[in-house]
Amino acid sequence: MNRRHLYRVLRPEGSDPGARMFRVVHHVMVVAGIAIMLSITIEPVREAHGAPLAVGFYIVAAFFLAEYVLRLIASPEAPGGEHRGVFPAQLAWMLSLGGLLDLASALPGIIALAYARPDAMLFGFIWVFKYIRYSPGLASLGRVMRNARQALLSVLLGFAIVLLTASSLAYLLERNAHPDHPEAFASIPAALWWGIVTMSTTGYGDIVPQTFAGRVLSGAVMIGGIMIFALWTGIIVNGYAEELRRREFLRTWELVAKVPFFHNIGASLIAEVARLLRPRDYPAGAIIVRRGEPGDCMYFVVEGEVEVRLPSGPLTLGAGQFFGEVALLTGAPRNATIAAARSCTLLALDIVDFHELLARQPELARVIREEAKNRPGADVPRSVPTVAAEGED
Repeated sequence: MNRRHLYRVLRPEGSDPGARMFRVVHHVMVVAGIAIMLSITIEPVREAHGAPLAVGFYIVAAFFLAEYVLRLIASPEAPGGEHRGVFPAQLAWMLSLGGLLDLASALPGIIALAYARPDAMLFGFIWVFKYIRYSPGLASLGRVMRNARQALLSVLLGFAIVLLTASSLAYLLERNAHPDHPEAFASIPAALWWGIVTMSTTGYGDIVPQTFAGRVLSGAVMIGGIMIFALWTGIIVNGYAEELRRREFLRTWELVAKVPFFHNIGASLIAEVARLLRPRDYPAGAIIVRRGEPGDCMYFVVEGEVEVRLPSGPLTLGAGQFFGEVALLTGAPRNATIAAARSCTLLALDIVDFHELLARQPELARVIREEAKNRPGADVPRSVPTVAAEGED
């Protein structure tokens, strides 16, 4: 197996049979390793099946060690690796987050062999992090945290200021109010535990202020903690929503670029169209629109085929063609039922966005109108009803 083929097999998003098979084996190994690690903490299970569990543990550990070596070998084939050279590309991968996680995943077996104790197998919990590479959502969350790090660090600084101030005041107010538990507020570092529990509103109840001033301080700290955690949550949620919109736009852009109809309209119009279109996937046989329904959107076929069921006979539309525009242009109900002839990916354009887009792009309106005239049974007016473009009187 050459290095290029090895890289394709190890790619998390690879679609060839080798990549799919590797993913299945990889995920099974992770689940098996975690299950073994949990089992050895149960004493009856460890006493009855200790030897088989140890063998299974070392098999999983050997798999992840072999994976690390293979990913190291294949790393020069990653995008940009050809400009670095083999050794610099391998060194860059070793120092990357993915390389460090793979190295950490290879260590539990080595540690268990070195110490030869069941407790050494507990380091197998590291294997759960192997799923990060195969989870786009977690990767997006990491990108969100990096992009919002300044705002998050600012809130963290505020948290630290409030925590230290509250713990210092609690020490001054409560240090002599706990004769039964003098260690509770014996020092400011000891009072930090009370501050963290109070700000997070966890409230374990092991340390409770006794003085009136201490209780007032606790109430203020609780409210401040809620505000700080709400800020953290808002920053992360907004960043994650932006990341999802970015990913959806990139996917739509790629799909729009596959439609021949948009090949000659220019990058600016593609960007505008990509913001309006919504990808939709349909399995074979699914009904997309029904005859007699009001038209609320039109569709562009990206992949697959759809079948237009007309009284005169079925008509097949493939990649690059579109349908549903007649009902939007005329305001009449759908004149045919359309189903997915096989699994297909479509791009939907809502009726409001449709008319606004045609108002801003007369050439696009002309092409769609000409195509609509050729539809069987279509009665399309010469002028397309449009909504005035933004900014027009």
